[in-house]
Amino acid sequence: MKSILFKAFFLSFAVALFTGCSDDDDDNNNNPQPTPTLAALVADDDRFTILLDALQRTGLDATLDAEGEYTVFAPTNEAFGDLLGELQLADLDAVVNAVGLDGLENILLYHVLGAEVRAADVSTGYITTLAVNGNGNNLSAYVNTSNNVMLNNRAMVSETDLVASNGVAHVINKVILPLNVFELVEVNPVYSSLESALLLADGDLDVVLSDDDNDYTLFAPGNTAFDTLVANTPNVNNLGELVAALGTDVLSTVLLYHVVPGEVRSGDLQIGAVTTAASDGAGGNLQFNVNINGSDVRISDLSPDTEDADVTLVDVTGTNGVVHGINAVLLPQ
Repeated sequence: MKSILFKAFFLSFAVALFTGCSDDDDDNNNNPQPTPTLAALVADDDRFTILLDALQRTGLDATLDAEGEYTVFAPTNEAFGDLLGELQLADLDAVVNAVGLDGLENILLYHVLGAEVRAADVSTGYITTLAVNGNGNNLSAYVNTSNNVMLNNRAMVSETDLVASNGVAHVINKVILPLNVFELVEVNPVYSSLESALLLADGDLDVVLSDDDNDYTLFAPGNTAFDTLVANTPNVNNLGELVAALGTDVLSTVLLYHVVPGEVRSGDLQIGAVTTAASDGAGGNLQFNVNINGSDVRISDLSPDTEDADVTLVDVTGTNGVVHGINAVLLPQ
């Protein structure tokens, strides 16, 4: 009898214990740890104490704590330390004194995208950040995935896909800074021939297109466009020989023929003549013609020996204007 009672007690105890464990498991499954917001993710990681300080100073911590979808390229403390060393500034207080809270906010927003982009979806090309230029247009950055993942040929992504409830963060080892029109060309290897030409031409055109006191629109021919021009020019076999054949003064005119004063975005382009920054030698400026057919935009130059140029890339935005990619070099005569 005692044996029967003991077995019954043991069985009841085992059932109760098992049931209690199952209830605990159910509680754990029904109440998982909440996924942190991007702001909380930054706050909980000792690598980002300077970034957190900057976010709090500008109020962007509240933005990254709210609902939405964002991608944050998060610079580490070492990354901020490197930037402070480059700028010869002591700390964030000195940065605020130099650029103001609005300037610091724009630098931080240059590290933020308005959509969630996981590492598997990153590809080479320009991306649009939440930072803006003086005209209120969103600034572009350049991603190169050919050797690791680099931003603006400056910052390397060292860790990816830190998942938050309102987006994702990727860790980077440098703070990136907004680019001007020349720098947008300089960071993209597709425009290496254009970059070389701008550096070789008379007039310090690289300096001109880096001037933040003026706005420019650059219609940028890619390397293939320059290769085609080289192939179609008699007794010329490469870019160096093309520059020698034209002369650096004529080269300057050719390149300025691709520049329009002011920031002219794709939505502002209209059919008809457009006045460029290239002088006509008689006190005026040379023009090219824009033709629009639906979503297709073509540019006709003044030379009968060249094909029209198609606009292949639009609204790559810098601190002092915008770049549109084209597939042919424009010639003024």
